[in-house]
Amino acid sequence: MNNPFIDVLFTYDGWATRRLLEECQMLTQEQLERPLGLGHGNLEQTLLHLIGSMMFFADRLNRKLPRTRPDHDNIFRTPKELLYLFDLANSDLREAIAKTVASHPLTDNLNWTDEDGADIDPLDQISYAVALAQMIDHNIHHRTQVTDMLALLGIDKSMDWHPFEWEETTRSHS
Repeated sequence: MNNPFIDVLFTYDGWATRRLLEECQMLTQEQLERPLGLGHGNLEQTLLHLIGSMMFFADRLNRKLPRTRPDHDNIFRTPKELLYLFDLANSDLREAIAKTVASHPLTDNLNWTDEDGADIDPLDQISYAVALAQMIDHNIHHRTQVTDMLALLGIDKSMDWHPFEWEETTRSHS
């Protein structure tokens, strides 16, 4: 990527989300689907929303019509399928961000709608910089909800997601 700061933000964000999904691999389908009253109701739907939003973000950065999101298709997913979908969405998003940073000033506007029609409400236009900030904030928000849901299930795992942990892990694998 052409911007080291943005590269670190999104590499870290993907790493933290993947770690959370790896922690969810031991969950049963019943635990994934159990109503917990947080986020999008249960772990599966909250994780699918996070993944589906990453797909939407990638499509909007690429100026493509958004794909059908996995959180809107009423198909139940296993923990393994969630991790697989995340890896695809994360790859698409990272690629879209790299293209965007290389081709647009971050102060340019992006249509934050499902299409790029001629009459876009100015309230539906945001700068690329704000769109990128929203993507990071959105994922942090839902990772926190998932962590809280895991605690409601009695799963209190240490989730060392802070950037220092990511950097230490990255250095130790170099």
